[in-house]
Amino acid sequence: MENNKVNEHRKSMRELDWQIRSNRPLIAICSHEEKRIIDAIKFIAKRGEEEWAVFQWDLATGLTTTPNFEHLLPKAKFVTHIQVLDWFRELKENINSYHILVLKDFLKIIQDENTLDDKRAVRMLRNMAQDFVSQHKTVIMLNTALHLPEDLSKTCAVIDWPLPEYEHIEDKIKKVLEYANKNTDLKKKGFQTEYSDVEVQEIIRACQGLTLQEIELLCTYMMISDSMKLDPVKIASVKRDIIRKTGLLDWIEVEQDFSAIGGLKGVKSWLNQRKDAFTTDAKEYGLPDNPKGILFVGVQGAGKSLMARCVASFWQLPLIRLDMGKIFSGIVGSSEENIRTAIKIAESVSPSLLWMDELDKGMSGSASSNQTDGGTAARVLGSFLTWMQEKKSPVLVIATANDVSQLPPEILRKGRFDEIFFVDLPSDEERHEIFKIHLSKRKRDPEKFDIDSLVKYSSTFTGAEIEAAIISAMYEAFDDNKREFTSDDILSAIEDTVPLAVTMKEQIDGLRAWANKRARHASKTKKKKVIDDDIIETKKSLMAHIDIVEDEDL
Repeated sequence: MENNKVNEHRKSMRELDWQIRSNRPLIAICSHEEKRIIDAIKFIAKRGEEEWAVFQWDLATGLTTTPNFEHLLPKAKFVTHIQVLDWFRELKENINSYHILVLKDFLKIIQDENTLDDKRAVRMLRNMAQDFVSQHKTVIMLNTALHLPEDLSKTCAVIDWPLPEYEHIEDKIKKVLEYANKNTDLKKKGFQTEYSDVEVQEIIRACQGLTLQEIELLCTYMMISDSMKLDPVKIASVKRDIIRKTGLLDWIEVEQDFSAIGGLKGVKSWLNQRKDAFTTDAKEYGLPDNPKGILFVGVQGAGKSLMARCVASFWQLPLIRLDMGKIFSGIVGSSEENIRTAIKIAESVSPSLLWMDELDKGMSGSASSNQTDGGTAARVLGSFLTWMQEKKSPVLVIATANDVSQLPPEILRKGRFDEIFFVDLPSDEERHEIFKIHLSKRKRDPEKFDIDSLVKYSSTFTGAEIEAAIISAMYEAFDDNKREFTSDDILSAIEDTVPLAVTMKEQIDGLRAWANKRARHASKTKKKKVIDDDIIETKKSLMAHIDIVEDEDL
């Protein structure tokens, strides 16, 4: 797994090198780690026989470069974005080398094109894109988010830069520990400086998904705080906060396991078979690439979202929820960037589970996207589906949907999800189990309740409606002098409830008809042996019939 991430970094390095050498005039790189990107650019610039000139510009620092090329700088250090483009355009090229201009936060400055200078800057970049094709000049726009003007989209190459990989984090942690070993004050304080290989691996994995700067600051904090060691648990808690601050993803704390779900044996069996899918043993056995994802389609309140939480607990993997509503925003081009960012973060903390709740609502507008939002929803969907189809990272997508008619056909095609499960209303056996789970959850003995009667009168209830009925019964009894609630209280709550299966009967019937031949039933396990036995019995019956016919002919 670590090697895959390392390869992603080298891939980005190669891509940047090739783009520059092929005289690509404009390149956009999205990253929060300016220093690491600048170091990579400088590394590429010094690798050849002749060092390439690398210039940097931002609003605060102005125009700078390395000592070897300071003679090329204009007299004025602090220049505007228009002036720096004018200077670089007029800069005499070196046919034996390359000139690289790194513009920090440039796309953010010109994203709205509110001023005449901003519009002029976009036009200048377009002109430079034409002129630089035959010159050894490249403009690299380094930004935290991709706000690429539409006019530059055809001429600008976009390079996604991965977050620090396993080997980079490992190097940073080793340097931190080396510093701690040399620091007498830390030793006097009692800070732990020696760790086993297993402990170091746990620390590194906990740091995945963070920038090198965040890792360094976090390690420093733990050195001066009362932690007394590099604590993976504390690192994970900080990482959760950072992921939440993105505004795109939520780190979900999971407490439930499969004991919280009644029924759905088919899903449980499928997941149990694949619980070790992300291990090296699975790869060595010859199993294909990591599982892509599962789609749960079915009745609201039947346990689809709860199942997503339980998978995380069962597989012992972090659960990250992607809210499609947060992906779409008003800024042109930002929605596409948001989905790329979300995917990048999910991959950085892999192996992980990416949960997309109510996918039907998030993707419902993709079919009419060209008429309603200029194709934004369609492009977001396309980016997501392409990633699902081609992804190699150990990220399992768990999606839920209530209205399958709102899902685009492309997302249901084989190759996107490994399996589509239909979650129907619970059976009698499943409702019996659900009643016991929710009664036990509220510290009541299920044996003291007439569960058979409760099951009989709740034939059209979902798991959520059963839980609501029990809670309603508890409130009723609590209000009645805080007495203990009984089966009669629950039955009364059931009678007062109009279940979803009644109010939305037509929709549920339609969903069942769709799922009949298009999805696997979540409650049913494969019974190969039973099928085989039936076939054997059928063969025996046919052979006996043949024998009888032959005897009659004789």
